[in-house]
Amino acid sequence: MFKKEPHIKALSNLKNSERKKLLQTCKKQTNNEEYTFQTSTIKQTNFSGQKSIGTVYTDENNTPILFKEKHNEQLFPTVYSCWENPTLLPIVLTHGFVIEEHLFNGANLMISGSIPPFDPRCKIGTICGVASKQAPKVVLAIGVVELDLPSYGRVIGETGVAVKVIHHFNDGLSKAFKMKLEPPTALCTESDDENTSSKHMERPEQSKDVEEAQESAQEANFNVEEIAEVLDHLTVSDVDYFITRALYYSLTQDKGLVLPISASNFISNHIMRNLPPIDHNEVNVKKTSWKKSAKFLKHFEREGFLKLKGKGDDLTIVGKNTDKDELKNFVPYKLGCSNATKESGENTTSKEKTSGMMYSLTLYKPFNLAKEFLKEVDLGCHTYYTSQDIRTAASQYISIKNLADTKDKGKVVMDDLLFDMVNKKKKNSDISRIIARAEILHPLLANNFTEFYQIFKSDDTLLFKAPMKGSLPRIKIITEMKIGRKVITKVSNFEVFQVDSESLAADLRKICSGSTTISESQTFKSAEVQVQGPHGQSIIDHLNKLGIPNKWIDFENKLKKKKRK
Repeated sequence: MFKKEPHIKALSNLKNSERKKLLQTCKKQTNNEEYTFQTSTIKQTNFSGQKSIGTVYTDENNTPILFKEKHNEQLFPTVYSCWENPTLLPIVLTHGFVIEEHLFNGANLMISGSIPPFDPRCKIGTICGVASKQAPKVVLAIGVVELDLPSYGRVIGETGVAVKVIHHFNDGLSKAFKMKLEPPTALCTESDDENTSSKHMERPEQSKDVEEAQESAQEANFNVEEIAEVLDHLTVSDVDYFITRALYYSLTQDKGLVLPISASNFISNHIMRNLPPIDHNEVNVKKTSWKKSAKFLKHFEREGFLKLKGKGDDLTIVGKNTDKDELKNFVPYKLGCSNATKESGENTTSKEKTSGMMYSLTLYKPFNLAKEFLKEVDLGCHTYYTSQDIRTAASQYISIKNLADTKDKGKVVMDDLLFDMVNKKKKNSDISRIIARAEILHPLLANNFTEFYQIFKSDDTLLFKAPMKGSLPRIKIITEMKIGRKVITKVSNFEVFQVDSESLAADLRKICSGSTTISESQTFKSAEVQVQGPHGQSIIDHLNKLGIPNKWIDFENKLKKKKRK
């Protein structure tokens, strides 16, 4: 229902009688007499989405708690309501990667992706929550049951939609209300404590369990990605362990590692990319006991794994020692596939990354013929690829199929598959099958891949949970004169970089010593902040302090220059 951000109107408070009626309706529809609102003030507003219109109810903090469609009295609780009331809805469990890679991208939950046994209340037409098996009490999606789930004892080989997803965490509804709430870790910890208490009654110390798991992972062929999927709350020692394993993987398995390499490039494009399936916001160098990349690398130089050059934080890795016992006995593991950074092999140069600034990564998702093309080369099965990955795949394909022109090695004689991919939009059959190598990449990307982008914060953590479709957006700043000889400066399209409009308006009010207003931009259909006076450079400087580089900002001064007398 909220695949795209809906348009919402101004909020208004419900009367006390309407609030009580709404509560009784919700209790009746959910068969939960213990449910109650967490606040005495309930607000409502109308929304209009891509395919539906209706009403949203929020608490006093403007957090959406319920919504319904027009001409339909069925109330749907939001994930935020379920976090406050974990027993509000029956819950269907699934795997974490199914939620991240499928439900969050607009798909429904299939019966084969669910995990039995099912709640007896999950009959056809029942509203339910969807949660991962790692955090069974944290609802991440809301939907309607489409099958009689309690009748299924096993799901392997079964087909059909189990839950039709109506709303999920961080969808268009969440973005419309600018929600910054994250799933509660308390519920995750509570469920983990129950599991560990039943399985480890004789070993109450969690630290021992973590240490023994790490030791067994090194002594036996322990699967490190299983630890990443099981541990929901990570200690510093856990983060140290995962980062160390990523270092071992980079030094022994990463064929793209070419020395010498700068420290920032090594951390961003190798260590972080070679982590197991785990959230990069939870596991990064900043959350280790070393805190800084320089300390982390110098530690492993003292241990004899690396050879460094440089001083302070400006380090370069110039050598590695693969004769260490830890590297000789290292057992490779499956890399993560949910995050773009873990799947991509793009070599972002150090020039693209400026200290203290955000930086971006352009990714490409294959469709149709591109999937068949990638199967022919040994590039791994990923969701997203970088331009360097596609360039490498094209070179490998040409080599495997012997397509190089015998008369001119700089040219390629395309086979049917490569010809159809390059000339997808051209119907003329008389087009030559000979093409220069340098001219292959652009039509391959344009005709067979969808462009995405991912933004990284200055500490190498992800700005978005998943890559965003399209090319990298730009912030627009315009200084112009309004009617009445009044000069203003407008800032728009900044919310995509998670800059709050109210916070920006308050900051500019102080910096520019002028009044500010917040309105809706007609160009980008998002918030626009106006400040009185010509303050383009001051606004750019402030955005730089927030980590947004100049190359992502377009500034236009429409003021006419004064004529000389």
